[in-house]
Amino acid sequence: MPIAIKNNPVPINYQIVVEWDVTTWSRALRYWEIVIEQQQLSLQLGLELGSRHGGLSYFFAKKYGAQVFCSDYHFPSEKAHQLHEDNNLESLISYHDVDATEIPFEDNSFDFVVFKSMLGAVGAKERYHRIELTIQEIYRVLRPGGVLFFAENMDASPLHRFARRQFIPWGTSWYYVSYSEMHQLLGQFCDKKIHTTGFFGVFIAKPKWMQTIVSKLDEVLFFIPNSWKYVGYGYAVK
Repeated sequence: MPIAIKNNPVPINYQIVVEWDVTTWSRALRYWEIVIEQQQLSLQLGLELGSRHGGLSYFFAKKYGAQVFCSDYHFPSEKAHQLHEDNNLESLISYHDVDATEIPFEDNSFDFVVFKSMLGAVGAKERYHRIELTIQEIYRVLRPGGVLFFAENMDASPLHRFARRQFIPWGTSWYYVSYSEMHQLLGQFCDKKIHTTGFFGVFIAKPKWMQTIVSKLDEVLFFIPNSWKYVGYGYAVK
């Protein structure tokens, strides 16, 4: 089994990586770190999809020394370039215009693919077939034994769905993947783990200290079903 590139001891700024609701979403990063270490994964070349400000490219390049193709529909933002330049990662990261439903790279190209909060935009306006195409494309460009790392906004509870319709401008157009749909989407992978987190945290935006407390409380609410939590994360191996 290939040996993982050694973790960089320099601390990672999780705020930079996930940008919002940090306590909840950073659980995905910490879980990936455990998986990478325990399974001794080789992370030489990766693809970030839907990167926006390039936080996940920063994470994998800085922590693991991986070469990362940082991509988004019509390219990542200028903020992504600045983030990577400020952290001296220019030699490890390149920038690409990528439609996730038609990834312009050859079969078996990458050791890993990663995305966060992307499927909902791809499948917006009830176009679930585009999400299926995206997962098929990810599977295609991964090398045998390659890994998909994902963190996604989930369908969650009736309360979450009501709040989105009432208070989120894109809440009626975004496609929120259900827990069962995520299992179906990853069915072709030889191994997968899907975890969920977050229930009350999303309802508290300010003050930040209160959001942190509520998000931590979410961790101990074991009685809330997976299908009611609003963040799904994990990995899948080709």
